[in-house]
Amino acid sequence: MENNKRSLIENIKYLIGQAWKIDRKIFFYVTIFTICGAVMPFIGIFTPKLLLDEITGAKRIEAIVLIIGLIFVISSIVNYLYNFTSNLVLVKKIKLKINISAKLRRKAMEIDLKHIEDKDTLNKYHAATMSCNSNSMGVEGMYDKLFRMIGRILAFGGYATIILTLSPLVLIYIILNVFIVYFVNTKARKYEYSLKEERAEYDRKCKYIYDTMSNFAYGKDIRIFNLNDWLSDKFSAFSENYVHLIKNINNKYFKASLLDIVLLIIREGIVYAYLIYCVIYKSMNIGDFTMYFATIAGFATWMQNIMVDISFLKSQNMYINDLRDFFEIDKNDGENNEENMYEEVPKDKPYEIEFRNVAFKYPHSERYIYENLSLKIKAGQKLAIVGINGAGKTTFIKLLTRLYEPTDGEILLNGINIKKFKKEEYFNLFSAVFQEVKIMAFSVAENVSLKEKEQIDRDRVVNCIERADIAEKINSLDNGIDTTLLKILDEKGTELSGGENQKLSLARALYKDGDIMVLDEPTAALDAIAEYKTYLSFNKLVGNKTAVYVSHRLASTRFCDVIAFFEDGKIKEYGTHDQLLKKNGRYKEMFEIQATYYKNEVEKEVAYES
Repeated sequence: MENNKRSLIENIKYLIGQAWKIDRKIFFYVTIFTICGAVMPFIGIFTPKLLLDEITGAKRIEAIVLIIGLIFVISSIVNYLYNFTSNLVLVKKIKLKINISAKLRRKAMEIDLKHIEDKDTLNKYHAATMSCNSNSMGVEGMYDKLFRMIGRILAFGGYATIILTLSPLVLIYIILNVFIVYFVNTKARKYEYSLKEERAEYDRKCKYIYDTMSNFAYGKDIRIFNLNDWLSDKFSAFSENYVHLIKNINNKYFKASLLDIVLLIIREGIVYAYLIYCVIYKSMNIGDFTMYFATIAGFATWMQNIMVDISFLKSQNMYINDLRDFFEIDKNDGENNEENMYEEVPKDKPYEIEFRNVAFKYPHSERYIYENLSLKIKAGQKLAIVGINGAGKTTFIKLLTRLYEPTDGEILLNGINIKKFKKEEYFNLFSAVFQEVKIMAFSVAENVSLKEKEQIDRDRVVNCIERADIAEKINSLDNGIDTTLLKILDEKGTELSGGENQKLSLARALYKDGDIMVLDEPTAALDAIAEYKTYLSFNKLVGNKTAVYVSHRLASTRFCDVIAFFEDGKIKEYGTHDQLLKKNGRYKEMFEIQATYYKNEVEKEVAYES
């Protein structure tokens, strides 16, 4: 849905619906909070009038004491309930924001990878997070104003009724003044929102530079290449642009505040002059004077608060639209369509996979990575995807694992188009190890199993780290598989080496025990011999499962059943290692070039295969 097609009322209904789902008790507390908030100002308005009327009239001591006593009791009860429910509502509002924020983060983890790698989506995500990052704006700010505004509207009715008994013209004049201020504030808020994309862009850049400067992973590069000044200058440049935007926004609000002050002085002067006139020439008693005085002073402020709240809600409505727009990414892609009937993933194993006339280009790009690509991976076959960097190897894996959908053509699993399966069920088929090994700041056992502690099969974790040839290292740690990795959440956390992290990721793939195994150059940082040994060792663990190995080192995958040599997004050569060498083509040429660097070492390792 387009951002400007959702009205404020629609988004208020949405937020109320979310609150009803998350915590219904909040509506009970809000009801009490609202009634007390509406009653409180009138205690202050009527108390002086009642006392002054009695003092200047009958002068009955018992009546004065009774008035003071009743006002004290009522005020105490109302104030207690107001503050008590106010604290409860505050906690509930924070709970609502946290739940919606968690929903946003979950959505970010579930949307297609094509969105994650898209700049526009990143900006949209950042804009959506702005609705959940503040206690005074976005989701929590909207809830706060909604809950308070109900009481203010009720009190508005009381204020207006009292002023009408004085003069309808006074009421109309005050309302006109407040509407002028509201109009100017609304323009300022619209201007602020018009810059949201620029703010999101600069904020995202500043955050990236800041995270880079404080990320230990970049520590060596920063020091060796003396990047301190370079990164600091970039951060300063982005920050200055961001500050300039904020300055322009604040200037708009300053002008609105200045107009408000001028109108306030004029309004107060005219209205209070009229009250004095009524006392002198229309016999208004002192009790009525204080009541009208307090009512007019309170009403103008009260109504202005209502208008400011409405203006606030309208401006924040734009951010709620951003939030809901992000939630609707992928909504029309068919994956979440309840009417769409999915097929069950076949149970026949091992699996056969076929790329049939597949074409693919990345979003916002006109260049095709593949055009009319066809390839069949037979059931239980070990396929190697090889070629130089940029040949399209990793893109093949993204399509195979359905992180991306083909632009044209189809991918079949046991003869069925993979689009007919639910993505979650299709993902479950794969145990994959990608180029960039991601270790999380949790225990070794959690990193391997990717499960909550109480759900971890500890024996299985131990078995997997042994099979991944990292048991010796893990066992040497003080807490074994319970040792925390990285120092982000635990200052005593352990930092593993690059090779150890890669082995841990292999253990993770073994723990999942998917029916299709994928290794997308996870050992690219290792030397050729270490990579060959790792691939060969892992292949022995795969058994009869269908497996795909990706490498730019041709010798590392020579053990595979068949090899597909990619170049310029095409399969230039296809066959076994020996068959490709006999073709005297590009594969042999690259193999011999690479062999000049480690041919002797590879030949020594051939015995390892047997």
